[in-house]
Amino acid sequence: MRNALQRRSKEPMVALEYALHRLLIHALIICDILYSSRLNRVIGGFAQPALLGTAAAIVVFYMVYLLARGKVLPVALGALYAALIFYQIGVFADRAAITFHANVFFQFLWLMAFIPFYAWVTVGLRRYMLREVVFYSTAYCCAYVLMSLAQLTGILPYSILSAIVSDQDARGARVFLYATVAAIAYFYWLYELRRRVTYSSLFFYAVAALASVLSLSRVYLLILLCLTIPFIFRCRAWVISLCVRAAFVAVTAYIFYGFVDFTFNPFAAFATDLSGAYRAYEFDVVRYVLRQEPLFGFGVPPDLIYVRQFLGQQDIFPSDLGALGTWFDLGLFGLFLLFYLLLVCSRPLQFLEERYGWPLFLSGCLLTAYGAISPTAMYGGATLTALILGLALSSSKPRKYSVSRREAMRNRQLKRLNELGATDIGILPVNKSNHF
Repeated sequence: MRNALQRRSKEPMVALEYALHRLLIHALIICDILYSSRLNRVIGGFAQPALLGTAAAIVVFYMVYLLARGKVLPVALGALYAALIFYQIGVFADRAAITFHANVFFQFLWLMAFIPFYAWVTVGLRRYMLREVVFYSTAYCCAYVLMSLAQLTGILPYSILSAIVSDQDARGARVFLYATVAAIAYFYWLYELRRRVTYSSLFFYAVAALASVLSLSRVYLLILLCLTIPFIFRCRAWVISLCVRAAFVAVTAYIFYGFVDFTFNPFAAFATDLSGAYRAYEFDVVRYVLRQEPLFGFGVPPDLIYVRQFLGQQDIFPSDLGALGTWFDLGLFGLFLLFYLLLVCSRPLQFLEERYGWPLFLSGCLLTAYGAISPTAMYGGATLTALILGLALSSSKPRKYSVSRREAMRNRQLKRLNELGATDIGILPVNKSNHF
């Protein structure tokens, strides 16, 4: 009787804890979309520090949360990653003889979101988390289509969206697209459409596809098409993974050959295009610096104004050069980290049910293929990388979440509460026949 009363008294605390987890899931996803889609620039100058500060607080909270529960590995990996970034900030600070700017780390913060993602899986909120990721990704695509059409038709004054509109080349004005979030929505509704054609799946797939087309990103659309075709024809996941990795290795080897042969510029063949010509110029500058500093690279500057005394008056964006740009910013250690992350992103997520496994796997493959020309996996699209990494790290644990007496008691309490339903909190076993 006493044990029953004690368990019943703890039920409100368990419900409160899980309510906090769910609230923070929403908070992190919203912060990421508003920041990485650059919508914060439309909101106002106060939005960026508020979003970054909130995301950092969530990451720190879950580092403490996991340590309190004896889960050291994800926290240790996050600390090593942070140490790498801070060291590379120091590399540039020493080079330029300027003050160490710790706030530069925030632009690399999103990869550390794998820590809260890992924590949410281990407490049994995996399905809830993935469902919300799909919901917000779809909502973002809907909002993006509305913004793009309003911008194209002139319904909204140009000044409202000017902070997120690019019109620097012949493709015309286009609203910046948070491509990795759009990819999640696109592949999720593509899977739902392949599984069963409904009005809702057809509508949301059309919206996600239209959002991708309106971005006018040629390489992104090409990769999206190349991944869509084998999926429609039910190609095996390992075959898609192998092809994507091979494409990444081939393009990266082609670019890196220009580092070996100083007379060869891999982007010179695209010099007739404004984007290609600028990349060719950036490649020459980055290659020269890396020959001087192959181990630690150039470091991470706090602002481009500090870079011009070393690289000239033309701004250099190393992320235009794929893996070579990561080597330039973060040195050889950062380059190896990028290779590892892309390996994880292009690995079939066989521990997930198909409705989430396929969209995340295909989105990860898109990250890998796109990494050949832009290391999005560690920069603008790092939250998707963090999500896949968090899922992959937690997948090494047994399928049943009740691996200890404490967790078994918690699951029994949650089952009695039945607030979310057993399938939402991960108590019921996954149907293995629904895996790919």
